[in-house]
Amino acid sequence: MLPGSTNRVSPPYGKLCLLQGRKYYNEAMDKVLAKPADLCCLKGDFHNGEPTGSIQQIDGIDTYIAKPAPETSNGNIILFFPDAFGLHMNNFLMLDAYAACGYLTLGVDYFLGDPVTKHSLTPLSDPNFDFEAWKNKHLHACEAAAERWVKAVKTQYGTSDAVHFAAVGYCWGARFVTCQLSSKGICKAGAIAHPSFLKESDIFNIKEPIFFSVPSTDKLFEPPQRSRTIEILTENSNRFNMQVFSNVGHGFASRACLTDPYEKWAKEQHFKSFVDWFDFWLAKN
Repeated sequence: MLPGSTNRVSPPYGKLCLLQGRKYYNEAMDKVLAKPADLCCLKGDFHNGEPTGSIQQIDGIDTYIAKPAPETSNGNIILFFPDAFGLHMNNFLMLDAYAACGYLTLGVDYFLGDPVTKHSLTPLSDPNFDFEAWKNKHLHACEAAAERWVKAVKTQYGTSDAVHFAAVGYCWGARFVTCQLSSKGICKAGAIAHPSFLKESDIFNIKEPIFFSVPSTDKLFEPPQRSRTIEILTENSNRFNMQVFSNVGHGFASRACLTDPYEKWAKEQHFKSFVDWFDFWLAKN
């Protein structure tokens, strides 16, 4: 069961799914929108920089904590659900960037110290790294870890009604964002870049505003599935936006080639859009 969820089990992890509190259908009917993570999720560049946050434990789970400067803090919190690289330099730098925009930003190690880079520094090209076995190991385990973590974060940081939560997820982290935007989640807005592992039920259960940033050509989230996602959100009167970039690949938002001016620009635009989205919706709560 995903964090914050008690009223449904999201296929393929269960047989039935509750949609919008009104309809059940079986697993076979719950169509895939974003396919499971694939080798494209390991492509991209590693970035260099000096992280300014620190790794601490929340309920025994390593968490990268990026704090805003006191004079710029808006008092709100972003939950950061990473890609398969987990607590990695690229993600540290993005967490720090969200913090620089005023948000206390918390990145969860739901792989419990076992990201893909633990097995290989070049997981895409290493013939000895079995990505399928790694995915199967973590598909369920990371859900339990994230559920425990979110509960602990809410207890530790969410005691004041003035504190609002947002969620951001990259690739693997997408379904954790949709869960946190469901009726049982704790977040008031969310954003997803180049998702994987999403089914229709994940979108049907969204209750809060959501923003997508995706490549125009992504074999995990193809145009018909993008259109179906928009259709579901529109039918359910959700507040949403979907930003589509041409000429970038899956992973552009987290592992862009920074020496390519256009790819760097697309990465920067996705980030600006996500921050603007959070600024708008959290200010309204």
